[in-house]
Amino acid sequence: MPIITAAAAVIAVAAAIAQYAIPAVVPALERSRTGVVAGEWWRLVTPLLVQTLGWYQVVLNLVTLALVGVVVERAVGHGRWVVLFAAGALGGQFAAYATREPGGGDSIAICGLAGGMIVWLLASRPADRWAAWIVVGYVAALAGWGFGGVRAAAVASLVAMVALVVVPDKRFTLAVTAVCAIAMASAYDLHGVSLVSGMIAGILIAPWRQRGAQAIPVTGLSTPDTIAPQLVDAPAANDPL
Repeated sequence: MPIITAAAAVIAVAAAIAQYAIPAVVPALERSRTGVVAGEWWRLVTPLLVQTLGWYQVVLNLVTLALVGVVVERAVGHGRWVVLFAAGALGGQFAAYATREPGGGDSIAICGLAGGMIVWLLASRPADRWAAWIVVGYVAALAGWGFGGVRAAAVASLVAMVALVVVPDKRFTLAVTAVCAIAMASAYDLHGVSLVSGMIAGILIAPWRQRGAQAIPVTGLSTPDTIAPQLVDAPAANDPL
């Protein structure tokens, strides 16, 4: 059960209710470089709790947290989920403060989950098809949004979905998605930086070794002392993404 995702969603809902019930919450918790310099250290973390672009940011981030969060937690487990979430948040917050980007929102942390999942899907076999659809669509929408706005986001998502259907090897589409994330980061897009941060963390936790080793005694030897283990590769799952 994706309990970490559920907990994060509950916190996000509670924070959204608080920011609309108490208008002073947003200016008290959003990013402020001046505030951090003045000793308001909580602003290094609390911008994740407030959605400064309005109700549509609340809805979009809550939906994407649920979708991306669930598939990531089911694939990598609770602990790795936290690692990827933190990686995206740290990378995004660092970039935001470095470029004096105001505001807030938890999309940078969600990007950490998505970036890590890209690497996980590229490394694992068999991989989760639904996870690929969700993550590729999400990153495509972010890339479109970052480079061209709402219409570009819709077009990019559509193109990504078509690519997942048409291209036989889904890992090619995932690789292109990773390149898009790097391009966004190169353009100083906060989402791109967070995606790359998640990808870096994903490299450290991804299941690169898919083949196990088992010990098989060498037959034809007369005594137990001369039985030697021999490592052989176990067959890999033959299920391309």
